[in-house]
Amino acid sequence: MSYYRFIDKGKGPTKLFVGGIHGHEGETTIDFLKSISYSDFSKGKTFIYNFDYTEYISTIKKEYYETKIGKTIINLIKKHNPDFYIELHCYNIKNYENLISPNRRESQGVPPLIDLENHVLISSVSPLIRKKYFKMETICKTLEIPCINKKLYWNDLSSITEGNITKNDIAKYNVNKDIAKNDISKCNVNEDDNVNNYNLNKSFNTYLKIIKILSKVKTRDEFQRIMIKKYPKQVELAVKYAKEIFGEKFPPF
Repeated sequence: MSYYRFIDKGKGPTKLFVGGIHGHEGETTIDFLKSISYSDFSKGKTFIYNFDYTEYISTIKKEYYETKIGKTIINLIKKHNPDFYIELHCYNIKNYENLISPNRRESQGVPPLIDLENHVLISSVSPLIRKKYFKMETICKTLEIPCINKKLYWNDLSSITEGNITKNDIAKYNVNKDIAKNDISKCNVNEDDNVNNYNLNKSFNTYLKIIKILSKVKTRDEFQRIMIKKYPKQVELAVKYAKEIFGEKFPPF
């Protein structure tokens, strides 16, 4: 399941997408990374990595960057010196409220994640690496989606025809055929499809939409304009949290 992809479209920004950061998350993130087509990328160079299972240690803990996978991530950042650095994560839907809770600052030392919509969460990357390895103008984002149980199988694609994910997308890019559309209730991280009013298909669409925005934009200004138009309230929160953690002049994205 370990995966690497390099897209060279000439002169332009350098982008680094990383999935499978810890635990079993790579089982969910790999299909999204595979589903980005060549035309979805901007000019420049894009490097994509998705890793196999590793012990779960939070990236907001120093211990993570002392592990083999943590050191690998740091080495990739140093090697590519990206203008865009995107971490793809997934989470247990039962932890949703904790992840977006204002109390997360007090309990974890970091701001809560921001719900864009449909349980897709966004934040900066770990404060442990944001200032140390990146320039202020670098776009550094963490994207989270509820994890998917890859042991299930999608039995019926007939109604998946709206939004960003279509039957043609699935057939062409092999996007998440292992998800059971008609058996979501058995998902190991979504035992009840009414947990937190979670809708897997809507979440799926939103997550891929944001990934494609990040793969397509060429500059910070372009990304911010799109996000302000689509998610004005969420951007306000991002500005607030960036000031709290990084200081007044630090950008929200």
